[in-house]
Amino acid sequence: MRAPLAALAAVAVVGVVACGAPAASAPALVDARAERDVGSDGAARLSSTITVHFASDVHPVSGRVPFASHFELSVPSLKGGAERVLVQTATASGRVVTLTVDRVLPQGTTLKVARSAFVPNADGELQVEVATGFTVASAVLATKAVRFTDPSVVADPVTAPLKPEDRDPAVQRQALKSLLQKRAASAEVADAALARYDQMSAEIVPSPKMRAALAALTGTFAEPAISSLLGGDNCTGGPASLIAFQTPPEAPELMARVTYAIGGPRILSISPALESDRIEHIMPLLAHEAIHCDRTDSRSEEAASLAFETFLYLQLIAADPSVVHTGTVAAREMNVDALAFINSGRRYPESVGILPSPGVQRALPGTDSKFGSFGELVAAAYPGVDTATSPDESTAVAYVARLAKVANVAPQSPFNIRYLDELLGQAMDPNVLQRAIAALAAVPVD
Repeated sequence: MRAPLAALAAVAVVGVVACGAPAASAPALVDARAERDVGSDGAARLSSTITVHFASDVHPVSGRVPFASHFELSVPSLKGGAERVLVQTATASGRVVTLTVDRVLPQGTTLKVARSAFVPNADGELQVEVATGFTVASAVLATKAVRFTDPSVVADPVTAPLKPEDRDPAVQRQALKSLLQKRAASAEVADAALARYDQMSAEIVPSPKMRAALAALTGTFAEPAISSLLGGDNCTGGPASLIAFQTPPEAPELMARVTYAIGGPRILSISPALESDRIEHIMPLLAHEAIHCDRTDSRSEEAASLAFETFLYLQLIAADPSVVHTGTVAAREMNVDALAFINSGRRYPESVGILPSPGVQRALPGTDSKFGSFGELVAAAYPGVDTATSPDESTAVAYVARLAKVANVAPQSPFNIRYLDELLGQAMDPNVLQRAIAALAAVPVD
């Protein structure tokens, strides 16, 4: 079921610049590489280790000035310019100096090394650009939350009036075709999606908009939802008996819910208030609800289902930012979820995730919500679900298989939230994420 939540790194060796008078016995600086620190618990840290290579053995000068004080960084800012950052510790071993700093360092960071670190009273410094896997934007995301700047994105929702074109098969087919074009879908994917739309049973899926939304999952990681809902790739062994805009039984406050007909086939109900909404708002709900098949629910299943839903939504708004601004219930709910998703991620806070991110106190800054992560927000939205975990669902397993291939990692259980947190962070395209953040009109918290 879908409950409302709104209420609640590049490698490069660079040239060395020598400034001031030369010192014959000072070692030549070769390169420097920064790695974001990760704790023994597997969580990202708000610090980095820099490995600096010299051309010959390093012999620090003994004296009153700490060795680390001879090193400093010039770190570019997202707003332009650069910030001077001091090194915390420095240790030398052979030709290598290891530095620690309480920052995640982006590309364009320059390391400055005073010659006096190696030659008493020497003037001048050596400089080298630090190689790192973070852009300036991703380094900011790795250390702080983002917030909404446009109140309309989360304003009190309205229900758009139902129009004749919402139930017109030809109009909805054209809407599907347009959506595929905005996604830059290949000709093969577009042809397959349109063929699915044309062949889909109107008895099982009466609404042409619903048929368009289901067909539009073609070419996404959530494509297995189609065969799950319309075929036998699910725990019931058969298709759903009905997928329709109708009030979710016994839970009219929900946007969507799976129930069961006599004999066991699923019924997927999506609130009739959403029938006038965009296809892009129906797609994530279908991807979410297709996961629920057996009659056992859990907090981990709901967290995973909503995470998959939101992952898909970010891809859709990156392709067409206007989806964010419809002002409807679905838009508001999904915008809120998207912000919390972006502000979460235990291992990859610069991406997306479920678990708390380092440096983020509130997943929804600027609101009265005190939840620290996407996962905490989901748990609060499902107070009646008191089971921690449940058996894997085949559709969720299929989603993980596709995303694991993108991330080049081994598949694991979709309801292992720590694994899923890392998988989604790795599978999210950084360019898609930046476009989605722009669509949401979100900026880093000051």
